[in-house]
Amino acid sequence: MKKLGFFIASIFWTQILLAQKYQEVLPPENIKTIQLFNPQTNDHTPVIRMGDEYLILSFDDFETGFKEYNYKIEHYNADWTPSGIFQSEFLDGYGSNYIRDYQNSFNTYQNYTNYRLILPNQDMRLKLPGNYVVKVYLNDENQPIFTRRFAVYEDRSVSVGLQFERAIGSGDLNQRISAVVNSSNVNLTETPDGANLFIMKNGNWEDNLLLNKPSFMNPTQLTFRNQKYLFEGNSEYLWFDTKNTDVAALSTERIFKDEFLYHAVLRPDFPKWHLGYFDESDVNGAFYVRNVKLMDQNRSNSEADYVWVHFAMEEFDDKGGTQELYIVGAFNNWQLSPEYRFQLSSSNYWELAALLKQGYYNYQYAVYDTITQEVSYSAINGSFWQTENYYQALFYYRPWGVRYDILIGYGELNTRN
Repeated sequence: MKKLGFFIASIFWTQILLAQKYQEVLPPENIKTIQLFNPQTNDHTPVIRMGDEYLILSFDDFETGFKEYNYKIEHYNADWTPSGIFQSEFLDGYGSNYIRDYQNSFNTYQNYTNYRLILPNQDMRLKLPGNYVVKVYLNDENQPIFTRRFAVYEDRSVSVGLQFERAIGSGDLNQRISAVVNSSNVNLTETPDGANLFIMKNGNWEDNLLLNKPSFMNPTQLTFRNQKYLFEGNSEYLWFDTKNTDVAALSTERIFKDEFLYHAVLRPDFPKWHLGYFDESDVNGAFYVRNVKLMDQNRSNSEADYVWVHFAMEEFDDKGGTQELYIVGAFNNWQLSPEYRFQLSSSNYWELAALLKQGYYNYQYAVYDTITQEVSYSAINGSFWQTENYYQALFYYRPWGVRYDILIGYGELNTRN
């Protein structure tokens, strides 16, 4: 009876663990500039087509000298809960391995070691389309240094078309997204509850809608259209440029070097939510590591320096300490980590100094309410239906008798096109 009870309890706890959604593991202070991107599209949306595309994972370690960083790939369902399937079902080759490609920084004031990994690679091939997480660790895979998620889709003649419209009746501040999924060779209604459509904005996994109830359906077409399928338009991203440490960029008040590193002081900012929409070109939250002095920008991975970037906000009401102000973007995976939080200074400015690698960066403000535990990307600069945004839709399907979600469709939409 004791063995039976232990067996039942093990199943119970396993089911609980499998039901837990993915939680990002934030890197320690010595790990900087984590990038996971598709070089074929040159953006920071970690989504690739199975068979002919790949991802590059890159990061810096301030504790210089080679470390045997290991990585492991895990498979997830459409809602980012672990699929629980065997490794042999989704992967050929080594399920875990160490990162061999590394380079020490050269001609920089800040010393670091840059690590680089291609996914998939000659040691590991992904067999299934779907959601994945790469865990980077040193000795114990249960104690990862950091994690990143990505997706692999298979071209099965399934097209995902997205449409954008202004959301009337919701303050004119939102963007409504609808989608139509078409297929010529997959029966989309074979499993009534098997379809999931995941829509995210600007490559931010946290800013999303997960839709599992089509408005209309037949075997060759699913339509997702509802008045409630809304995203905040937010405002255009802000930017700064540290590619050239000799000359201050337009958004930079001054740039200087102290005994150790360069400093870029940005112009003080203020809330603009009440000023209306302002059109300014951006790259939808992305960032690009660059050093203007290099002829070959591929060398920036190990020859771009680090710069202290100083931000200042003239006004911010923290509601008696219940609200926190951050900067977010692809550079920190839109995570509200302590190193990117503003603090009230003695000069009565809200200030932040972030150590970031040379390059061109987009960023936005995020306000976290400690009582409701909600994040707002519009509290500082507002939200407008005119804002140019980039939406990505991932269509998952679970055929009859299959235990996991398959990513068989991918679509994109720019609200200006």
